[in-house]
Amino acid sequence: MLKPVQMSRVVVAGSKNVIEPIIEKLHELSLLHIVSYSGTEDVFGMGKSLESAHGISEQLIKLRSIERYLDITDKMPDRVFTESEVISQMGDILDRIGADVIATYERIAEIENDVKIKQDQISAMKPLSALPVPLELLSGYESLATFVGTVDSPVESDVTRVSSANEVFSAGDAVAVFVPVDKTSEVSDVLAEHGFSEISLPKDISGSISGAITTLESDIKSLGSEREPLQKKLDDLKAQHEDTILAVDEYLSIHAQKAEAPMQFASTENAFVVDGWVPTDQFDTLKREIESAAGGRVQVEMLDEDEAGEMVEAGEDIPTKIVNPGVARPYELVTRLFAVPEYKEFDPSLLIFIFFPIMYGMILGDVAYGLIILIMMFMLKRKFKTPGWNSLINIVVIASIWTIIFGFLFGEIFGPMGLWDYIFSGTHYVGLLGTVTHPHAVGIDFGAGLYGPLGRFGPSGIGSFDGAMFPMYRLATASVLVLIGVSLFIGVLHTGVGSIIGIKNALAYGDKRDAYFEKLPVIVFQVFLGLFILGFALKSQLMMGGSVVIILVAIILAAMGPEGVLGVTHAPFYVSNIISYLRLLAIGLASVGVAFAANKLAFYVVMPMLSGPGEFTTTAIVVGVVVLIVVHFINLLLGILSPFMHALRLHYVEMFTKFYSQHGGGIEYMPFGYVRRFLRS
Repeated sequence: MLKPVQMSRVVVAGSKNVIEPIIEKLHELSLLHIVSYSGTEDVFGMGKSLESAHGISEQLIKLRSIERYLDITDKMPDRVFTESEVISQMGDILDRIGADVIATYERIAEIENDVKIKQDQISAMKPLSALPVPLELLSGYESLATFVGTVDSPVESDVTRVSSANEVFSAGDAVAVFVPVDKTSEVSDVLAEHGFSEISLPKDISGSISGAITTLESDIKSLGSEREPLQKKLDDLKAQHEDTILAVDEYLSIHAQKAEAPMQFASTENAFVVDGWVPTDQFDTLKREIESAAGGRVQVEMLDEDEAGEMVEAGEDIPTKIVNPGVARPYELVTRLFAVPEYKEFDPSLLIFIFFPIMYGMILGDVAYGLIILIMMFMLKRKFKTPGWNSLINIVVIASIWTIIFGFLFGEIFGPMGLWDYIFSGTHYVGLLGTVTHPHAVGIDFGAGLYGPLGRFGPSGIGSFDGAMFPMYRLATASVLVLIGVSLFIGVLHTGVGSIIGIKNALAYGDKRDAYFEKLPVIVFQVFLGLFILGFALKSQLMMGGSVVIILVAIILAAMGPEGVLGVTHAPFYVSNIISYLRLLAIGLASVGVAFAANKLAFYVVMPMLSGPGEFTTTAIVVGVVVLIVVHFINLLLGILSPFMHALRLHYVEMFTKFYSQHGGGIEYMPFGYVRRFLRS
């Protein structure tokens, strides 16, 4: 959590007589991140795969072809198999079922190719369908040159001018010209002047052009009728054998991985050596299990830190194993999308778990929208079960919960002037049966409150100050000012945490100058910039003056950094970092503004306009509700995507650059093993 798991460098050496049981045990333990041998030592050569590798590879190639033909993609299993079940069914899958699938697919491919050819023939002949000449007479002459195609203008007179011997048939833009072979060049030039475009005719069709088109269309229909049951057969085979095929794929992939493992080892005629990294607290388990599997005929040693450090200095990367609490684990997806942290760096996944949902909820902040998104995510969770989708869905689930929380704070259920007042205040200023009463007429106002017009009339006894503090009305002027302050505070806190991590990372790499004269000035500058803005809002000369002094000190420190005076030129970027967090307010106001407009449009424009004075008519209510649903639906779609993208941007651009700027892009810990899904462990 925050820091990757401590790793140790391990060397395993043994006789080739025990290489297979050692590979089996390494694969079973799934602890050793193997470092492939580079072939740089004279004593050792590159290892060779086991004898079984070739046969397994051939089986995998055949199986993957079957998967491609059946359009089988990765999925979570509906059932789990034992290895004995897979072995018993593998032959049938690869032979009988595989042959059936391949033959069926190839016939479908032939049909589709024939259909494409016939469609092209129809497309070629349609412009000529009105010509009164059979297809077989349009080509095949030795003494005559034929021109068949379309023209932009009549050609008869010009063709006659250059060749008195001719025959011209035309119908609309279509034309067929017959002239002696020796007049080919002259007639071709004439036709070009009329925009002639030649059409290539099929050679194996005769009769009238329109009749040929009808025959081809009939053939296409017959081919389609033949294709349908074949495609259904493939669909049925997929439904029946999909999980079994994926289980066989997993079984073969595991054995291929084992068979090809020696290619990563250093090797001599009689021995092998495998290097790798293992979590330090798992070394004893690894050593005990491997020595037991090899009957003591293997040596397992952990290198001391100095020797491992020399390898790292020579350019070898220590793999990073990310570990987080279960609730924060989905956010590892966000970290990996940017870059896996290097071994000495901090893992920001837990911080993303803290900040990302709050930012998302603050932007969207609507009870109804949050509930709809939450329900949608639970529905998607039942359909998409792969690890990546699960992580993404869990991220949005947590974000939707914060959307509901902020929705209560802002008093928004389908926006302001939505259902909040109707549900909680007991004052139905928009009567469902058509009575429209202006909010002011029934005493509902946005109120003064403790900090100005922050709230509407809410349920009695719930956080109210002078009857107007809760909930906060986001479109009120004072609320905007408060939210500006909150957004900037989040910005200072968020970038500050990033800068602290950057300082820690720089110190971990021994770069004190970078830590104290580049990273430290950033956090000092941004914190006191925030205090300066607060002092300006509170009209505190002391706070403003003190902040300016500290900001100048931060600028001087930056000038003493690795970039010298040029480091000072980054100051505008530090300011823009903080200002960028105002998107938490701006995007939220855009969303609530659309929701507000939807409610006003439906209840205060459309319904009264269609009803006239008095109660709303049924037509007015229906049209108003349709308008309401459509606008809210569009706003909801934007509300799902926009907060996600902007909250993500604030992490990637404003925060991560504070500590990923010079490092990052580590190697993820990938132990030799296989995550079984279709096979029981």
